[in-house]
Amino acid sequence: MANVLANSQVFCVISMDHLLLASVSIVVATMLFLIIFIKKVFSKSEAQYPRPPPGPWRLPIIGCMHHLAGQIPFRAFRRLSLTYGPLMLVRIGRVDFAVASSRETAQEILKNQDPNFAARPELVVGDIVFYGCSDVIFSPFGPYWKQLRYICFMELLRTKRIRSSASIREEETLYLIRDISTATQPINLRQKLLRMSNAAISRVAIGSRSKHQETFILVAREVIDVLGGFYAADMFPSLKILHVLSGAKFKLHRIRRRLDKILDDIVKEHEVKAKMNKGREVAEVEEDIVDALLRLKDESELEVPMTMDGIKAVMLDMLLGGTENSSAVIEWAMSELMRNPKIMEKAQKEVMEELKGKNRIQETDIVELNYLKSIVKETLRLHPPVSLIPRMCRKTCEVLGYEIEAGTRVLVNAWAINRDPEYWEEAESFMPERFEGKSVDFKGGNFEYLPFGAGRRICPGTEFGLATVHLSLAQLLLYFDWKLPDGKKPEELDMSETYGVTVTRKTELKLLATPRIPIPSTV
Repeated sequence: MANVLANSQVFCVISMDHLLLASVSIVVATMLFLIIFIKKVFSKSEAQYPRPPPGPWRLPIIGCMHHLAGQIPFRAFRRLSLTYGPLMLVRIGRVDFAVASSRETAQEILKNQDPNFAARPELVVGDIVFYGCSDVIFSPFGPYWKQLRYICFMELLRTKRIRSSASIREEETLYLIRDISTATQPINLRQKLLRMSNAAISRVAIGSRSKHQETFILVAREVIDVLGGFYAADMFPSLKILHVLSGAKFKLHRIRRRLDKILDDIVKEHEVKAKMNKGREVAEVEEDIVDALLRLKDESELEVPMTMDGIKAVMLDMLLGGTENSSAVIEWAMSELMRNPKIMEKAQKEVMEELKGKNRIQETDIVELNYLKSIVKETLRLHPPVSLIPRMCRKTCEVLGYEIEAGTRVLVNAWAINRDPEYWEEAESFMPERFEGKSVDFKGGNFEYLPFGAGRRICPGTEFGLATVHLSLAQLLLYFDWKLPDGKKPEELDMSETYGVTVTRKTELKLLATPRIPIPSTV
């Protein structure tokens, strides 16, 4: 009997051990199943709903403003991208910015998904200064913008018009050369380039040099400065009181009034001219850009009617870009040449040899100046006129595995991409030779090189601007030897930037010019 009881107890213990082991096995199996199931669910969820891009830590209210404080934005964004990657989300105030800093992200935004990123953010400056965003730069993506783009490429800045205006650029650059030749002291090259560029675009756009030139150049600088800033009113759109407290609206309305006086005067002169030419064949009349805009305004074929505000907004785009961008590129090119005397010497030698004793340059001569064109390309690589290309996401989408929500503002950091050592050998050095024999161009097809943007929103004035830059630089190299004032050495030249929508030198370039060959006495 005792043996039976003992055996029963042993059996019970063994049975309990088996039961406990079985229970533990079931629990472990269940937990493993749940872990695998949850992981699969979450991985599917992540696949269906990608994460937003990473970004720097934020503070309440101001977001990431403290990361940009005291720095030029495109430099600050490149520094942050080294930590957070080529696509990052940066909140400034209440507004999210997706910042793209690599060739791959730029291609995805500006080419692969270009229609979804073809919108522009609505800014206070666009609404006030650019006549309710009715220009090419700020107008929303849609029928009106598409119409304006077509008008720019097919009417206002078509290749035929640019070629036919070559004599204007040749004359204005020679006026510049003659003006410089009379100087006995160091010249302020920026101021002379601004006047030359403004005169050239004015003669093409409005038919003559503008009597408002000096006023326009001053106001244009103000516009460039406000376009490049992160306005408090734009960063905190729901806080309307900031428009008043910051003084932004007052300043912008003051700029608008000054521009109105200039543009209204130009339009009135053209309306008078149009009445005088009424009934004459278009071919008989020398038509400038404002004439073309007024003619198009009166044509019923347009899908979206042109308004007078729209005409003034397009005029402002033309005059502003033609004045500021061209002069800034030439000033940067001359700055780089002053820092690199051997490159300057090589460029001057090419110009002299190609011209074969001629004492003046025509635009047709530029075709043979390959090294000079490489200098311009390299200048635009290091100093793109627009360093941060602005876009806006129209519909929520995925970019390289990250979710970009509708309404997110996008900045393509062209300045950072153009200097990325992954794509460029000795990326920070000025080396025009890197472009010799290469097919890299300005048309937005090379996403490691974005001096004028890419896609639907690429700058429509590129061809005209480059014509002015190439000719002006060739003239400056042909007619003069150049020195820095006060015995300054090349490496001592300050190359710091100031930030606006066009990136210019922080200090104006002042140089001593010594004539190399006789200056033509007539233009």
